[in-house]
Order: sequence, then C-alpha cells, then structure tokens
Amino acid sequence: MILITKILRVYLYVLAKAILRRHHPRIIGITGGVGKTSARDAIYAVLSSRFRVWRGREEKNYNNEIGVPLVILGAPHYGRNVLGWLGLCLRFLKLWWSKSYPEILILEMGVDRPGDMDYLVKLARPNAAVITGLGQIPVHVEFFKDPEAVAKEKAKILGALANTARAILNADDEYILAMAQESPAPVMRYGMSQAADVRVEELQVLFLDENGKKTPEGIAFKIRYQGALIPLRLAGAINKPQALAAAAGFCAGIAFGMNPVSIAEALSHFVPPPGRMRILKGIKGAIILDDTYNAAPAAMESAIETLGSLPAKRRIAVLGDMLELGSYTEEAHRRVGKMIPSRAEILFTVGSNSQIVQKQALEAGLDRSRAYHIANSRDAAAMLRPMIESGDVILVKGGQSMRMERVAEAIMAEPNKAKDLLTRQSVDWKRKV
Repeated sequence: MILITKILRVYLYVLAKAILRRHHPRIIGITGGVGKTSARDAIYAVLSSRFRVWRGREEKNYNNEIGVPLVILGAPHYGRNVLGWLGLCLRFLKLWWSKSYPEILILEMGVDRPGDMDYLVKLARPNAAVITGLGQIPVHVEFFKDPEAVAKEKAKILGALANTARAILNADDEYILAMAQESPAPVMRYGMSQAADVRVEELQVLFLDENGKKTPEGIAFKIRYQGALIPLRLAGAINKPQALAAAAGFCAGIAFGMNPVSIAEALSHFVPPPGRMRILKGIKGAIILDDTYNAAPAAMESAIETLGSLPAKRRIAVLGDMLELGSYTEEAHRRVGKMIPSRAEILFTVGSNSQIVQKQALEAGLDRSRAYHIANSRDAAAMLRPMIESGDVILVKGGQSMRMERVAEAIMAEPNKAKDLLTRQSVDWKRKV
C-alpha cells in the first residue's frame, strides 16, 4: 500500500507540474492551523467575480501531496478506482489543449508533518501566500517538536515567494505576525489588531427579532483600509474567524488589482463553508452553531467564546475530542474545560480526550447534573435530542474523526437539507463507521 501511494504521488506530481508549466496560472497558497478553508472560499468569492478561478472541491479538503495535484488537475479523488486514476491521463490531455484553464488557482497547503511544505511549494510555487492562524497549540503539533516547529514549517511558504509576489498574514496571531520578516515579498496584514493593514472593526452579531425572540442570522462589521471604512454583512456567519476570512479575501482582491468597492460587493456573496461555524435551525426552535468540520484548540476556544456571547434560554456545548495534539492534549482540553462554566449551562463531551474537558469544567464550577459524557457522536445525538427546548443555542464541535456532524444532523429542523448544509455528506463519508 505504501508503494502504491508513492507511485500515485509521483504520477500526480508529474501531471500537475506539466499543466502548471503549460498554462502558468497565478497561484495563491493558503496555510495555517485554523481558517484555511473559510479564507479559501472568501478569496474565491472575491477573485471569481473578475477572473477564472479554481479551488478545492466542496465535499473534501484537498490540501496534501495527493489533494493539491488533484485541484490543479480539476479532478476528484478516485479512492480505489484504478480506472479512474488511469483516466486522469485523458483529463490531462484535455487540460493541456484547453483554452479556458483558470487564470488563478487557490490551493490549500496543509502541513501534517515536517517536510510537507517543501513538497507543496516545489510543486506549485505561489504568487501569493496566505497564513491564516495557528494559536498557542496548533493542530498536528503531535508530529512536531513543539508549536514553534509547526510555525517554522508553515512559514516555508513565505520563503518560496519571489520579491514580486505578495504575503498576506493574520496580524492577530503572534506566531504569524513574527513571520513577516521571513518574507522576501511585500506583506499585507489583516485582522483586528492595530498592526493590520486591512482591519476589521465594529464587529457585531445581527439578530432577527421574532415575537421577542432573538435569533442570530449573521454578522456585520467594517473593514478599514487606507483610511476608508467599508461596511460588510455576512449572512449565516456568527463569529470573528469568518470576519477575518473576509478580510483575507479583501487582501487577496487588493493584491490582484481589484478596487475596494468591487471586493466588498463580491464578499457580500460569501457564505462560510459547511461545518465552519454556520448558523442552522434546530428542532423545537433551537439554534445550532455548526462547527463540526474539525477542532484545533484555537478554533475550539473561539467557538466557545461565541457561544457564551449569545443570548439564549440555555447554552449547550456538545464537544468532541481535539486530536493530533500529542503531549499538548491534556493542556488543550483543560483550557477548554475552564471556559465552560461561564459560557454554557449544559455540557456534552464525546470521546476519550474530552473527559478532560468535563473534569476541568466540573472543577471550575459547572453543576455535575448538567455535565454528560458519551462515547460516540451517535449516542450523544440520541441523548441530546429529547433534552432540547425552544430558545436553546447549541454549539456542536469536535475533531474530524469524531464525526460530530451526526449530532448536528440529528437535531436539525430540516434534516433533508443535510447534504447541502453539513460537512462530510459524500457517499464515501457516509459509508464510514
């Protein structure tokens, strides 16, 4: 199996590299521990209003040595379908002679282990690099010496830039802000801090008032750029990371020669991708904060902060394990547990690591009668569903393999829309236990 994977990597690399040399698209590489896909989609919303643009497929996150070439080739992942993989040669020939290959490729460049970034930037040297967020305990730190080593690996994307390229960095993350000095290209910073060139200001949640009941429906904020204030509204979004994704999209638009008014118009159509802090209608008039795609520590803490900030009859946190944290696993889960009593009335924890969250939450003052621990997401959904009341706001979040989208689906008001609204709804994912 390892040999087959190596052969496949070489096969895809050769095909993808040849297409890049043939068409010379401009490449935007996006990396970070959190927020890559939201930034990708915001950048796509902006640039696709003016250019021919490709990004990763909606149902999967193509950000590794297999996925990135597939984005370049505009192809799906064929799994164990040998004929599908061989058929890529036909797709390659069509792309070779195509007159409408994208002008811009948006590539997520994920880093799981040391050396990953070297491979990706060798394949597709970016014309612009975006680094979104890491946090104090980055995801995948299990495979690195420490968080600084993760940051160093991701920063290699900046070293691949020419001095005519552009670096776009999150100014709110201290690790990323420090990377600016490593970029040979001009740097544009975005965020809420004073260090940002594109700054998010006056962020607020928008509510729909229905018979005295306030229901969150999106966010509004302003972007300050070169002295001007540009108002924006994002329907279906709920917290700061989505505003930051929009700011990253704004930076990309500026980097590619668009004017602020056109960028703002394009961003008005940006909708956060499934499983990334989307607002969904729940059963019995409840509200779901669907953040089920994955769970890096920084994203988990941000989601809980958002839950605690919203008006609700009861705030319910349904949290699965955070994974691939190695020796930082206990610390990360303890940090989350300490946050719970002041931000949620009821806690459901799912999986083995999340027991640390429950223990810490109880020590911090959460009533034991309001804390539940369940082994898996299906059982959690079955226990949670009959407990829901009108006016509840329910955060659902956990690591990818915890399959927390099953909880969201079980408590959705319109489960028939799960395929469009939730993450991991493809046939392949549905087959998995």
